[in-house]
Amino acid sequence: MKHLKFTYLALCLTLLYSCELTDLQTPPDLMEERGLPETEEAFIAALTSGSDQKWETISFTLEGFRGLQGCRLDDTFTFYGDGTYRYDGGSSLCGDADDIRVKTGMWEVDFDNLQIIFDKDTSIEAIATLQANVENRIWLIGEVDIFGEFMDIRGVYGMVD
Repeated sequence: MKHLKFTYLALCLTLLYSCELTDLQTPPDLMEERGLPETEEAFIAALTSGSDQKWETISFTLEGFRGLQGCRLDDTFTFYGDGTYRYDGGSSLCGDADDIRVKTGMWEVDFDNLQIIFDKDTSIEAIATLQANVENRIWLIGEVDIFGEFMDIRGVYGMVD
């Protein structure tokens, strides 16, 4: 019986180590490869490309839900150099807080924490933390309050030319 358990364990370990796992939406691990800005000005420039920049959703996940939230995949953000933003929820709205297609407001950065603060000091304030900025893509994480429970959100956004 011990021999059978050992053989089973060896087989499982062999299969585990022979598999190659790839997650295309995971930000690079090394700080140098994450493209994080070194100054506040560089952070703002990365988001706005100097005046305004539109970003499209590549992936979006919400804690507790399996897989991507498909209704977010047609969403876009535009960051303007004057500190305003435009969010377009696309033709496929998710409902609840995502019940209006176009939203606008103010944004600013908290460089020390690599955060983007949307609509600061309002009832709809939201914070997204920059995880990476690589190859015209940004990785953002944050939290959302759903029925009094905070859940993690993660998004990857690509620069629109």
